[in-house]
This record gives sequence, structure tokens and C-alpha cells, in this order.
Amino acid sequence: GERILVWGDFDVDGQTSTALLLDTLRTLDAKVQSHVPHRMTHGHGVHIDVLRTYFGKIDVVLTCDTGVAAHDAIDAGRAAGLTMLVTDHHALAETLPEADAVVNPQRLPSGHPLRDLPGVGVAFKLAQQLYALADRPEEAERLLDLVALGIVADVATQRHDTRYLLQRGLDRLRNSERVGLRALMEAAQVETETLAADTIGFQIGPRLNALGRLDDAALAVELLTTSSQSRAREIAVQLEDFNAKRKQIETQIYSAAQEQIARDSSLLKFEALVLEGPNWHPGVIGIVASRLVEQYQKPTVLLAAPEGGIAGGSARSVPGVDIGACIAATSHLLIGHGGHPGAA
Repeated sequence: GERILVWGDFDVDGQTSTALLLDTLRTLDAKVQSHVPHRMTHGHGVHIDVLRTYFGKIDVVLTCDTGVAAHDAIDAGRAAGLTMLVTDHHALAETLPEADAVVNPQRLPSGHPLRDLPGVGVAFKLAQQLYALADRPEEAERLLDLVALGIVADVATQRHDTRYLLQRGLDRLRNSERVGLRALMEAAQVETETLAADTIGFQIGPRLNALGRLDDAALAVELLTTSSQSRAREIAVQLEDFNAKRKQIETQIYSAAQEQIARDSSLLKFEALVLEGPNWHPGVIGIVASRLVEQYQKPTVLLAAPEGGIAGGSARSVPGVDIGACIAATSHLLIGHGGHPGAA
């Protein structure tokens, strides 16, 4: 009977986590709504000023794919009488937040089969438990299409239970009953019979990500949870437009990065490639960083650094280099940071 707010994130892992928990809680007759931060307005995380706008309207905050470093916001929420529940998979800070619960696979011992789960995997394990408590355990199966999307799009390490859930999720995705996913795959001309992890990585994921990079990712959550075919088609068309715009911006930034390297080849002599541009779109630099990692086989950090403003970066890594931990080690130089081994 309590009013629940699911607080997610704007990347595909955050979108799918939010949609999964909304879907689960609605089928369990909970009073639930969601909030997805806007990348350009607030960025990642749980923001106190936004959280305060919900005071008096909700009783419980349930985070997904975020929250493990949101100490101040969680303290503020609890001071206001809210129950604060955290599900996340990002690297742990020196201390855990004083939440009512903190569910994070990074708290498990190294080598544990669940340790590599992304945010949507953690949300799925919670959903499994909720359905088990409701004596409806079989209902969790239909959520696996969302799990597969999040695992691939978040570049999670595919081993142990993460790999197992991905394989089962791909089977579910090929026959997804979600009208939003069917509309998206139709617009993207996805061959569902031959759908594989690459299909998510190159066709489905980029379209969902484009929305979170350039506009409001809450629209993606609506797409993944709607039961209206007309609304699903409408959103899918919008995603095609955003994806085309994202490609154009990505090409511009990639070309600018290559020009910098051509002008100063010494940039490639360091252990990591670090580049910056005053007009680079902060929502797209992560994709370009991934392309440069593939090309030069070294960790890459791209900074959107407007003149006179604060530089915000996206980092991508190579196997064996935990870029999240590397950046955390320089936290005394930074205004804020977050991430995991592959991206930060």
C-alpha cells in the first residue's frame, strides 16, 4: 500500500532496469511510478533537489543501476521519512550509504557467479524474489528480454550467471511479447529469427541509447512498458530520428578526435588516450571513446570541455584495465565520478 518511486538511469541498463521493476511492481498491484534523470540537466545519480520534489508524494525510493554513491541524497530521503532502497552494480565507495537496504553484486566475494551482473541483472534478481514471495515464481521469466538488452548494451562481462541470463534472454527477445520492443525491432528492420547479442549491440541498443544521450530517456521506459501498439510505433519512429542524429554527431566527434591525433602523434605514447573538445556533445563521447578503444587498443577518455565551464568525461577500457578503479584513484582531482571496469 505504500507509494513507490523507482529511480533509474538514462542509459540502456538504467532504462531496462527501470522498466523491469515498473513492470514487476505493477503486476504485483503496487502503487508505483518512475523517475529517470535527464543526462543534460542532471547527469547520473540521485539528485537531492529533484528528490525533494517527490517529498510528500511517495513513501519508498527504489533505485536501479544507481545509488551506491548517493550518500547525501539517501540521507536527505531518510530524514524526510522515506524508505530508501538501493539496487546498483557500480563500484563501491569507501563507505556504503545509510540506506535501508543496499543490494550490489560488488559486495559479493571475487569470483562469485553473480558478481558481474549489470543493473538490470540486479533488478531481475529482486524481481525473482518478489515473485517468489508472491508465490508466482514463473512470472519472472517474461522479464528476461529486458535483461538481455541491458547486459549487452552495458558491455557487462559475459561469464557465469550473466552469460546464462543473456542466453535465456536472447531466446525470450526473439519472441518478445512487449509491443514496444516489437515496434522498435520492426522500425530497425531486425530479423528476430536470427537475433543475437550483436543485434542488440549494433541495432537495438544504439536506438535506445540515442534517446538517453540526446533527449529524455523516460520515453524509452514508456516504450518498454506500454501496452498501446499505436503509442509504441510513435515512440519507435522518434527513436529512429534520434539515432540518425546521434550517428551524425558521432561522426563529427570521431573525425575531430582523429584530427587531434594526426596533429600530435605523441598522444598515442601514453598508457591511455585522453582527448578533449570544447563543442563535443557529452551524450555521444562515450560511443566515440569505444570506437577509439577498438582502433588503438588502449583505455580512452574523451572530455567535453566547454570554454570556461566544467569538463565532463566518458571513459572506455580494454580487458584487464579497471577504468572505474583507475578514475576513482584520482578522485582528489575530480568534482565527481562513477563507473565500473569497462566504462566510467
